[in-house]
Amino acid sequence: TTTWLSVIKTKELIGDFGTGMLTIHKPVYIDRTMVEIIKRFKFLDVYLYISDDLSWTRHIDAIIKKAHQRFYFLTRLWRFGMSERILLNFYRCTVESMLTGC
Repeated sequence: TTTWLSVIKTKELIGDFGTGMLTIHKPVYIDRTMVEIIKRFKFLDVYLYISDDLSWTRHIDAIIKKAHQRFYFLTRLWRFGMSERILLNFYRCTVESMLTGC
């Protein structure tokens, strides 16, 4: 039989927020091949990292890194003597939109 799920592309993320005790989970199989269990994955490119403990640390770190990179270019534009209007437009389009999720 032909399956439409690919074992290579399919991953399993287990988020167990039960009693705090170590829980053994049965593995998932596709065509008799066990699906890989992962601790975190990237969703919607770099804007949302999801981990098994639902912490935001990796997501926040990625956003901060992107903001720093974009502030560098904003500083370069300021040093080149660009007008305040251009600087504000650049900030709103590249930095603010990323920080607010728009």
